[in-house]
Amino acid sequence: MSAVRRSRLLALFSSVLLALGVGLASAPAASANTTFIATPDGMVGMEQEIVFRDPGLAGQVATIGFVSGAISNAGQTTVNAQGYGSLAWTPTSAGAWTISGLGSAASIGSTTINVSPMPTVTNALVPNLIQTGVANNVTVAVTALDGIIAPTGTVVLRNQNQNVLGSATLASAGGTTATANVTWTPSGSETVTASYLPSSSAFTASTGQSTQPRYTSDVVTVALRFPPVLYVGTPTIIGAQTGNGVPAGSASFFFDSQGIIGSTPTDSTGGISAIWTPTSAGVHTISTEFSSSNGAFSGTSSQSVNIQPAKAKDSITVTPAGGAPWNPGLPISLQAGSTSTLTATAASGATVVFGETGPCVINGSVLTVLSVGQCTVTATSPGSASLTPVTDTYVVTVTKPPRRARR
Repeated sequence: MSAVRRSRLLALFSSVLLALGVGLASAPAASANTTFIATPDGMVGMEQEIVFRDPGLAGQVATIGFVSGAISNAGQTTVNAQGYGSLAWTPTSAGAWTISGLGSAASIGSTTINVSPMPTVTNALVPNLIQTGVANNVTVAVTALDGIIAPTGTVVLRNQNQNVLGSATLASAGGTTATANVTWTPSGSETVTASYLPSSSAFTASTGQSTQPRYTSDVVTVALRFPPVLYVGTPTIIGAQTGNGVPAGSASFFFDSQGIIGSTPTDSTGGISAIWTPTSAGVHTISTEFSSSNGAFSGTSSQSVNIQPAKAKDSITVTPAGGAPWNPGLPISLQAGSTSTLTATAASGATVVFGETGPCVINGSVLTVLSVGQCTVTATSPGSASLTPVTDTYVVTVTKPPRRARR
């Protein structure tokens, strides 16, 4: 290995130690003029760390720019006395992002990484009993599987013939969930399916499972609303919907006759929504009791539901270029100074996001092993509608490269 290459690797190692809060007393010395910037490939809405070094910026404030097509933003951080800095960043759009030093920090250079869209899950909360011939409200919830950003875009309701029943624009409901109320006037028995159409590349499109409600020509005082599939241990939105012409009021909810949600007022559309986590698999009964504020209307609605067992975890396979797949339960050994491109797949089909600690660094998908010691590499999948998120941890022992025989 050349002296220049070795000094660059040692500088990278020092930066990782600093980012982890490890002192430089035991770290290898770095070239006084080495600069770099590095971060792994990412996913929309998930925070990641930018690590850089520029000895000439010691003690100053560095500006780091982020550019993807027409989108651009920047952040600032203070550089320490050794010239190292780090900056937390959350990508807001999918695609290629170029990350670089700006202004006095231009000497840091740049790196280009790929950011993947965040997967979503769509559920239509269709009332279990619907009056035909009048306007009905259907709430559609779209949830990002990870991160901190709620999906944006529109939702569309279709029947079994793929005819559009209605559409609406999403609005944030808090956290990573956005909702929309779709108004629909049914003329007869129809199966209802909701689809999400993203407004940008930040999120993936998704389609929920179909729901077959019951229909009546009579006035419906109140009806239950819940997703087509419920899982033990998975928080879900359940609720109620008052019928056409029913005034405002409040409702309570019960699971096998045991109270689970207390009195909750209706919103401007006559809907009520709350978060509930099923605790038992099998066939159970969910019910609601409603009373209008003026005392003129009251009613109940119940539904037998088959709650599914807890979701299985997603599974991840990580394979270094030219090598065998890693196993989280087996030792992994790499030589200091080596690099490897990591490829990861998930059973869910979701993008896998890498992270690392120790004397290693990941830029894009390339792992660089910097010095003797122990690295911890993590691979995270956000899961899917039927699989829960998972993070696999791989412990990498870094060994010295073999000595060259003297001639």
